[in-house]
Amino acid sequence: MEAVNIQFAPATGTEEEWNEAYARLADYFRSYQLHNRIRRTQLILETLRRAADAHRKDPSRTPTAHSIEQARVMAREWLAVIYSDMNLNESQLEAAGRLGFHLSGGPARWPNFFLDKDNIPKDMTEAMRAAVRTSGPGMQVSKMTPRDMDLGIVSEVAEDTFDRLGRHPILRYSILIGIVGGVLGYLYFLLG
Repeated sequence: MEAVNIQFAPATGTEEEWNEAYARLADYFRSYQLHNRIRRTQLILETLRRAADAHRKDPSRTPTAHSIEQARVMAREWLAVIYSDMNLNESQLEAAGRLGFHLSGGPARWPNFFLDKDNIPKDMTEAMRAAVRTSGPGMQVSKMTPRDMDLGIVSEVAEDTFDRLGRHPILRYSILIGIVGGVLGYLYFLLG
């Protein structure tokens, strides 16, 4: 394991902003269940160094925004090596990578190789790829053609009822008066 070098002196931003960025990065890496504190600290410091360079070029964004962006870039670069021939877009790569890392037991088995794209063990690569390949059905393109909605017997009974009521206006108004009377009687019972 390489030594942890904690020299970090960003040229832009305040100490409070960089402390906030550190805290958010710790949360981000904890979301991957990366509980190895030494490895997490190494990753946070590397990410903060990258974010400091980016913040120096574009100080309009906060150090926290640059830090999270750099962490996601590092994750995508690492995952692109692991899933190189699976033809995944960016969002699929992130989702598949997170899923594969957790399903393969990566946080417990390979915490020191997380985001280390130069030293990825073969068994880790295979386990992560296998976890994603077997995680669910593949997406298929299907056709959606409009069809008439079939409500079964409900629609037939309703249609017959409306036809009969349409032919007998006295019956229609009698039912309407009965419904209105029932609602008013119920309200009188509740409030009375």
